[in-house]
Amino acid sequence: MIRNKIWYELVNIKYGECYLSKYLGFQRTLSKSFKLITLLLSVSGILGWKYFEDYAWIAFILIAIMQLLTLIENTLIRSDKEIEGIAALKMNYTRYFNKLEQLWTDLQNDRLAEDSASDHFFELRKTDWEQIEVLDAQLNIKKYRILMNKTDIDTTYYLEKYLL
Repeated sequence: MIRNKIWYELVNIKYGECYLSKYLGFQRTLSKSFKLITLLLSVSGILGWKYFEDYAWIAFILIAIMQLLTLIENTLIRSDKEIEGIAALKMNYTRYFNKLEQLWTDLQNDRLAEDSASDHFFELRKTDWEQIEVLDAQLNIKKYRILMNKTDIDTTYYLEKYLL
């Protein structure tokens, strides 16, 4: 019974760790892209002023788009502080996964009795998992289907290669 519980927890945590890696990369790319687009719109508005002198409304539209993007930036893109929080959450997942993997390995190789494994597992749930849940609730990580599909593939590959 505890063997299955540890295994499913191990799979779940590996999935979460992989997803957070992909999500973090996506958020960083999105942030950089947004800053680049904002810069390009600003520069095109400034440099294009003379070229579009007769069509001043084009420059005004570019400036308006830039201002609109600046206003909605925080609703579309995670702040640097939130990205740091996601990185910390991912690190907590990694630490918890490493502890679970050690527990799983010890149990599978009969270096640990089922009773001891159960005690150790629930102690990990009480300490490490509760910390993860608190941080996860604060960050409100969104689920994107494309990232989830890639995560499924990576998690399955890892588990088949290293743990089965």
